[in-house]
Amino acid sequence: MTPRPVFVDQALSARLEATEAAKIEALAREVAARVPARRAAVASIAGGRAAFVAPHARLSRAVGLGLSAPVEARDVEALEDFYASRGTAARILVSPFAHPSLLARLGERGFRLDSLDTVLVRHLAPAVEVHAPEPAAHGGVVVRRAAREEASAWVAASLSAFATPGEPLSDRADIFEAGLHMPGAAYFLASSAAGPVAGVGAVYVHERVALLFAGGTLAAHRGRGVQRALIDARLPYARDAGCDLAYSVAEAGSTSQRNLERAGLVAIYSQAMLIKSFA
Repeated sequence: MTPRPVFVDQALSARLEATEAAKIEALAREVAARVPARRAAVASIAGGRAAFVAPHARLSRAVGLGLSAPVEARDVEALEDFYASRGTAARILVSPFAHPSLLARLGERGFRLDSLDTVLVRHLAPAVEVHAPEPAAHGGVVVRRAAREEASAWVAASLSAFATPGEPLSDRADIFEAGLHMPGAAYFLASSAAGPVAGVGAVYVHERVALLFAGGTLAAHRGRGVQRALIDARLPYARDAGCDLAYSVAEAGSTSQRNLERAGLVAIYSQAMLIKSFA
């Protein structure tokens, strides 16, 4: 059955931003509790959240600001102080439905556009048929939920899937392992019927909204339907968890965006990442 159309407005964007804000807050709290040397922290600013888990990490970012009220200069100053005091650039995700004062204040303070990603959404109302595919439907790819004791394996596969060729793997395995303990999060492993791990994915549930994130395929397994299988496994999980909406964020025009659209998610707007460095 074709998913029903998505009407895009400020209320919808606020739900998505609230989910991302809850996720980064949950991550920062888990890192603070499990890896205290990281000095992870979170702050409430202008109706949103600013989280810090490590210097110069995209996961150290703010989200949800300006969706409930205008943004004042002191709000952006607080955002800058939060990150500058921790020795890292200030990063903020901005919704096109945020109050215009947010971009005005960020511009006044010297923030610059760093990237634009595509936000995609799908309704998961009971009338929408969402079923996990049989393994053969995706070339024999099998997707299952990762057990807690598989945290290290999931993290290793994720770091490999997102590694830049020629560069060492990230030194942030401890952060990702802490994330596997977040309430509301579920992590998935994909493999061939009798083969090694081929890909990973995760979903975070907050107030009936499911955020599909961390979907990645190891280089040796790309082009075999792994990412699509991971998407198709997480959608029914989200529905069964009581969600009426699923969304994800992908690099514009990427293979990830195409796979999400083929699974019924609809591109609704671009989300901007703005950044200010203090060096």
